[in-house]
Amino acid sequence: MNEELGLTPIFDIVRAFSWKGVFLGGITDVAATGIIRIPLAIIAVIGSNLTSLPLSTWGTAVVAVIEASPGLRITGWVLGAMCSVLGGYVAARIANRGELINGALSAYFWVGLRAYSIVASYSTTPRWQHLVAFVGSPVLGASGGYLWARRANRMLAATKASVQPM
Repeated sequence: MNEELGLTPIFDIVRAFSWKGVFLGGITDVAATGIIRIPLAIIAVIGSNLTSLPLSTWGTAVVAVIEASPGLRITGWVLGAMCSVLGGYVAARIANRGELINGALSAYFWVGLRAYSIVASYSTTPRWQHLVAFVGSPVLGASGGYLWARRANRMLAATKASVQPM
């Protein structure tokens, strides 16, 4: 009866969803992004001589320097994108099913942060960059899930080939 109503695909997505995978993939994305951007902050501090400023203004000054430098900004975006792929990979690996949906949903934190920034007008970042990240984060997470699915299928094929008798 569910197939007649067209509900089967929705139930398949719900069955494929893994809270644990999505949550830990999202945490991996956020933590890796924070850790990997530390060198960017160090470069911004050293390159712009922020050491003469009071310590309480460093956070705002570092963000301003990174946003003003196209090279640092693009590097930050590329590193963040790689971390979103990693988060999707981790989510898919932990879930071990529904790799694309779990990978895409691992970007929940960044999507929520971008939505909040747009609604609250909190950020000085142009809206088009928020929109690119809003769409791009789940796509990058899903590509991480896809990478895990490909790797898992290759490993399964290699295991089957090595077990078969000659």
